[in-house]
Amino acid sequence: MSTKRLWAIAGAVAVLVAVLVIVANVFAPQPPEAEAEPTRTTSPTATPSASATPAPTYTPPAVVAATCENTSTAALRSAMASNGWISWETQDAEIGARPFDEFPNGSPEGAIVCRWGASPDLATDNIIDLAWAPIDPENAVAAMLKLEEQSFIRIETPDGVYMAVRSDAGWADDEGWGTTYYFGIEDVRWGMSKAEVDGYIKAPTDAD
Repeated sequence: MSTKRLWAIAGAVAVLVAVLVIVANVFAPQPPEAEAEPTRTTSPTATPSASATPAPTYTPPAVVAATCENTSTAALRSAMASNGWISWETQDAEIGARPFDEFPNGSPEGAIVCRWGASPDLATDNIIDLAWAPIDPENAVAAMLKLEEQSFIRIETPDGVYMAVRSDAGWADDEGWGTTYYFGIEDVRWGMSKAEVDGYIKAPTDAD
């Protein structure tokens, strides 16, 4: 066989091999494409409010100063107005009722003594004296013990305690009670009779 023919056969074989390689690459199974991972979304984190709601501030009730008007009942004021009488304070006067002075710890701070009559300049015993004072439980108990030593009679009620004396004098009420103290939860009231204490005196913050 001639040399030319050998070279021709070798060239044909080389071309065939190249074609087979190309075909093999085209039809060979391809590796699967990697699936794209879904993009993760991060939920927003709730941020606490920078300022919390402030707690309500306690405001103590306003202190009401006692006067002859706001420590007297509407019934008394009406009766005094029809008589043409007026009221004035006497707790600092040299002469007049001082019902709390003999309490073991003295007259309570804020006490008021009121006189109702025609005029402070008129010398007469046609008057009504009433008194009111704030008092704490400790001083109230001490005062009641002192009054018991002075023969006052203790009268217990659901709302408070009366300390009263029997009297045959003109100042006694229809039940025979004379000078009377009434001790409530936070105050003490005084009058020349139990009926006056019940009907004429109230705390400054009490409704008529």
